[in-house]
Amino acid sequence: MSLKRVALIVGVVAVCGTGVAVAAHQQVDPATVPTGFLTAHSAINNVPASVIADALESGKTDVFIEHGRLAAREARGFRTSPGPVFVIVQKGSLSYRDAARGQCRSKGLVPNQGVTVPTGRAHQLVAGGAGADFYAVYLLPRRTGPHFKEATPPPGC
Repeated sequence: MSLKRVALIVGVVAVCGTGVAVAAHQQVDPATVPTGFLTAHSAINNVPASVIADALESGKTDVFIEHGRLAAREARGFRTSPGPVFVIVQKGSLSYRDAARGQCRSKGLVPNQGVTVPTGRAHQLVAGGAGADFYAVYLLPRRTGPHFKEATPPPGC
């Protein structure tokens, strides 16, 4: 097989793969979203600089911004992500759950508060009594596949 033909096949596969990756994530029409800040002056304490440096190390990062909504007391299953995630509560409240040293931890978050989820950390979000609207910003290595994977609850949770 000629080098030209191999290059053509590789190019077609790459374009088709990119189309599938983009199509797998429903995107909101920007015309339906009011302009302005989606969130401002939100506090996320103790953001390790190494988390951001690792995500940007290759110089090629995919960014996902998700508007999530959970009904009153609704919980997402435990999940992990191939890159860091910044979760910011916009309305209502959330409990962020993960484990450290074999013990389950829970951090309560109210509007304009957030948390950094390190790469690969199994975590869960649980809405408070009034539900929750939140934004999640994912910094992922280029073309790593899904932005999260379901995970087994860590020991202690």
